[in-house]
This record gives sequence, structure tokens and C-alpha cells, in this order.
Amino acid sequence: MPLPQSALAPDAATAAPTLSYRRTVDRADVHRWAVSEVFLTDYADRSADTYLAAAQLPPAHYYFGDHTGPAADRPDSMLLLECCRQFATCIAHRGLDVARDSAFHVTEWTLALTGDTPLPPHDRPRELDIKAAVTRSQVRSGTVRAARYVMELSLGDTFLGRCDISARYSPAEEAELVRRYHRRSAPPLSDALPAVPPGTPVPPADVARRDPANVALADARHVAGGVSAVVAVPSGHRTHFDHPQDHYTAMILMEAARQAALLAAGTGVRITGYRSRFARFAELDAPVRVAAVRHSCDEVAVRFRQDGIVVSEIAVGIAEEH
Repeated sequence: MPLPQSALAPDAATAAPTLSYRRTVDRADVHRWAVSEVFLTDYADRSADTYLAAAQLPPAHYYFGDHTGPAADRPDSMLLLECCRQFATCIAHRGLDVARDSAFHVTEWTLALTGDTPLPPHDRPRELDIKAAVTRSQVRSGTVRAARYVMELSLGDTFLGRCDISARYSPAEEAELVRRYHRRSAPPLSDALPAVPPGTPVPPADVARRDPANVALADARHVAGGVSAVVAVPSGHRTHFDHPQDHYTAMILMEAARQAALLAAGTGVRITGYRSRFARFAELDAPVRVAAVRHSCDEVAVRFRQDGIVVSEIAVGIAEEH
């Protein structure tokens, strides 16, 4: 889904309020239990469905900072996705009045990063600025049921790229009925899963990680034209499962896609973005199979299937480092 270049009106950047990086927003506004997992520090409603946010990027983090190769010299793409997710979630609650107990379902998500020059070394947290223009895609009886968020990200005067998120919102009771109808049973929660997922985990170095706990794939094989694997995330992972989940989240699938792309293309490539579609929930109690194929020099196509049905498709943008 292309990002509209003019989604943010020119006057949205003028007379902008001064945002703070001194403390985090309420963790409930971004669906986190641990304050240490909250990166959004301020939020401003500019009216006409335009918003601003500030976020602090930690100089070190056990997951978002665990990289080797080109990713070690740049803001982590997964951290930028998480900051955008937190901003969109905060807007949904504060700006669109989406009920806190609503079920959130990301349907499409794009991140397009610009520039190929590593940022200079730093020993302090970086300060991220995000602008967002929101479209209320579906409103039913005065309640927002779907929205699209088009964002621009920058570090000071350095423009990082654009993010585009589309999401649906359902009342808790309705969401539970729909899940039970499709599953024929209640979904299990992540904290009921084995601490160590089944299968042979991918070596961390093969997906540009150091810590084995941050590997999201198992049983990987190089097959004709690409790579196959299975999603395998430790149930005690402090970021992926900051609080109990009843499905593999969009962030988990994005990370699995990133790792599958590195398996297919090699850990020397730089991630330039993602184009994703989420068609169904990825359930926790059945294998989610991953297939990654490098379709071109600058993109790896990753497909997730469960019980033979496609649940998500993610195109991972890559660039060779010279």
C-alpha cells in the first residue's frame, strides 16, 4: 500500500507544540505492562485528525538493541515499528475514543526507510519525532471501527521514513464470539505455552542476533528458491509477550519475516522496510509455517501459513551493503 506523500498537510508541521522526552506516556495507552517497554514519551492532538508524538530510543535494549551487521549502526527497524504501533494505539484511545477493552487487529502495515548512511555513534538515547495523519476508515453508530495512520519519522533534522498502519477495532464481546466461531474453542494464552518452543531454533548469528532468546524461527531449511521455517518464540519473551496474548501479534510476525529475509538473503543486507498484510489471526496452538523467497535484488517475499491457509504476507525490503 503506497504512502501518500501529501497525507500530512503542510501546515501540520507549523507552530508545533514542544514535546517532552522526560517521561513516558501511560503504559495502558500503548498496551504495555512494563514501563520499560514504553518508548512513547509525549503526545499532542493537533485537531483535524493530525497528531504529533515524541519517543525515546534507548541506546541499549536486550531485544531492540540485539543486532549484528548493518542493523547495529542504525535505528532498529523493529523499534521504529514498535514506536509507530504505540503512537497509533495511543491515538486510538485518546484521539478516537476506542474503548480500552476493544480488540485491535492490524490489517496492513508498511514501513519505508530512507537513506543508507549509518548515524554517527551516540551514547545517549536518541529522540524520535513522529507526525501522523489519521483517516477514520469505518465509523459505526458514532464509534470508530477502523482507522488508517500515515506517519513521518525523524531524528532531529534527519528524516528516517514513513509508516502506514491500518487497523480494525472490535468490542471485546464481539471479538470473542468471532474468535470462538472460527476456532470452535477458546484460544489459549501465551503464558500457558511451554517456556521453550518445540523445534530446533535457528542459530542467532544466522539472523543477525546475539541472544538465542531473540530468535523467532525454528526448523529452518534452505529449499529450492528460498527458505522454510516455523515461528518459534519463547513464551517468556519480555517484549513479544509483555502481557499474555491469545495469538502471534503483528510485531512477532514482522520479526519472524525479518529473520526469514536474512536467512534467504544473508545477514550482510540492510533492511529498508516492510509491506505487510494480515488476513487472519495466527493462532498459538498450531504451527505457523514460514516460506521466504528472494524475488528481486531488493525484496524478499515472506508468507505465513497455518493449517494450509495464508494468515499473513510480508515483503521485506533489503539493500546490499557495499
